[in-house]
Amino acid sequence: MKKLLDKFTFYLYNIRINKNTTGEKIMADAAKNYTDEMVEAMVAAYEDAPTLATVEALVEEFGKPKRSIISKLSSLGVYKAQPRNTTKRGEPVIRKADIAAQIEAKIGGQFTTLVKMSKNDLAQLLLLIEGADYTG
Repeated sequence: MKKLLDKFTFYLYNIRINKNTTGEKIMADAAKNYTDEMVEAMVAAYEDAPTLATVEALVEEFGKPKRSIISKLSSLGVYKAQPRNTTKRGEPVIRKADIAAQIEAKIGGQFTTLVKMSKNDLAQLLLLIEGADYTG
């Protein structure tokens, strides 16, 4: 009985979801969001200057959302993600390996497992080393 109910509810679910019973693709009938001329202009402008400022200019020119233009350029394989210079908190991006290299330079030794420490611990250790008085 449970199998019968499962098959029946699955069938009803699919009818509700796939209201198009003719077998045609629903998306084929939808209007295009971008004309071919718009796409050519976007690609040409972005390839000339692949920056976020170009995307902003395209937003103003075509009146489309920024995410929509980025998605279109991505689907065409043209868009290149901009490298992040800051973290979500607005701090500059610093890799653990860079902090470990600073510590090794201050101490004057090389420690292969230093990079395995957490980033917060490495930052605190660097602060301690920088604040330490070695004159004795």
